[in-house]
Amino acid sequence: MNKAAKRLIFICIVTLALGLRLRGLMNPLLDDQAWRQADTASMGLNMLGHLTHIPNVFFPRLLYDGSVPQKVELEFPFLPYLLAWTWTFFGWADIWGRLWAILFSLLALWGLYDLSRSLLGERMALMAAGFYAVTPLAVYYGRVVMPEPVAQAFSVWALASAARWQRNGQRGLPLGPALGFAGAALAKLPQLMLLPVALTLAFWPRKQPKAGFLRALFFYLVVSMVPVVLYYGWVHLGTRGQGQFVSGILTRQVASGKNFFPVALGVNIYNGFTRILLTAALLGVCLLPWQPAAARRPLLIWGGVNVLYAAVVCLRIPLDYYLVPLVPWVCLLAAGGLGKIEDTPGNVLAVVVLSLVCFNGFRLLTPRYAWNPDYLVQAGWLRKHLRPGQYLLLSDSPPMTLYYARTPGFRLSRGSLPASVREVEDSAAAYLVVSPNTRQPPGFTAEIRRLYPEVGPGIFRLGHSARPEPEAGKSG
Repeated sequence: MNKAAKRLIFICIVTLALGLRLRGLMNPLLDDQAWRQADTASMGLNMLGHLTHIPNVFFPRLLYDGSVPQKVELEFPFLPYLLAWTWTFFGWADIWGRLWAILFSLLALWGLYDLSRSLLGERMALMAAGFYAVTPLAVYYGRVVMPEPVAQAFSVWALASAARWQRNGQRGLPLGPALGFAGAALAKLPQLMLLPVALTLAFWPRKQPKAGFLRALFFYLVVSMVPVVLYYGWVHLGTRGQGQFVSGILTRQVASGKNFFPVALGVNIYNGFTRILLTAALLGVCLLPWQPAAARRPLLIWGGVNVLYAAVVCLRIPLDYYLVPLVPWVCLLAAGGLGKIEDTPGNVLAVVVLSLVCFNGFRLLTPRYAWNPDYLVQAGWLRKHLRPGQYLLLSDSPPMTLYYARTPGFRLSRGSLPASVREVEDSAAAYLVVSPNTRQPPGFTAEIRRLYPEVGPGIFRLGHSARPEPEAGKSG
């Protein structure tokens, strides 16, 4: 296959990936994973007007659980910062977040192609890129306003640049690989699991004299780890025990979590990769002994890391986006397996697998693009009627209404009906917003409607309750 044909195939793969990720481009951030998307966009919203206030602008702030935006312990806000600058120049619209996410996803695809070419050769690199273009997890989480697209791009390029540095004889210091890995871990802390893979790709085998090798290794570890430690330490201490999302997940759900979700993990794996791609990846595992040593070693280490990660994290947290870091490895394995079938039969089989994954993925992802317009209706009313300094009380935890109303607020706890009503009565918020499909106790909305005037769609003006006050001398 000549160079022009390879370039044309790669362009077709990128075009296919772009087309799949443009699906639902105009959706508001209310489709699947709306909560996390609203969180990410809210961070950008809270940066507006403060974009040059470095470093404080990089401290994540969310709109809920306070009358003003609250500091929270979350990943480094790469995407929110880009969003805030884009909104500054072009106006507030959700489409910008989706376009940035798609761009990072395509960068990840390019990085996987580059990495695969270093490990497996041009033919298998095209297969790996093709599989990444159509894998359901990569497609859906390649167009969401979440940290995943950014983290995936950084992590894949960290590995690709490490392999390049090794291939170029380990000349100089590995600045690019180190910065790429730092960016990956800052964008999403679980990317730290790739450190053994990155070290293997960059430093094994040694091609420098021992002193130069140790100097390069020390440089890599310092440049890649120090920014991560400093940032997460800063946001952890800055939240003062409140809003500690990252450390809370690590301690409560991972380290000391007692709940396991094997069924959910199985469903997430099958729906996220499809059975046909998993079968091709299994073939790749079986054929690993026949791969070049330069590919076999990092793929085996990467596989061990992924199995440990799935057992420790994904088995305890039943959210499929925690599986996104596994996608490049699965695509590499599938390409390595099918690529061992020489010439036309292997190429035809790869196209068949890619087509089946694309078709099944399109079908499996369809329900995830659905969204409820009631959130926008409520938020539109609130933007017209809220006065400066007023804040909201939401009936439920999902915070999308706060993002679209562009105002902070609190969220009701879930408890008994009397407890929920009492919490509403004690609130100083201007309005209670009963969220669509509220999960408050039965009768909650009817009781609120009896006590407070409904001034908008599911929106109640708070103030003096209509509940009768106890007479003097009598207990209530």
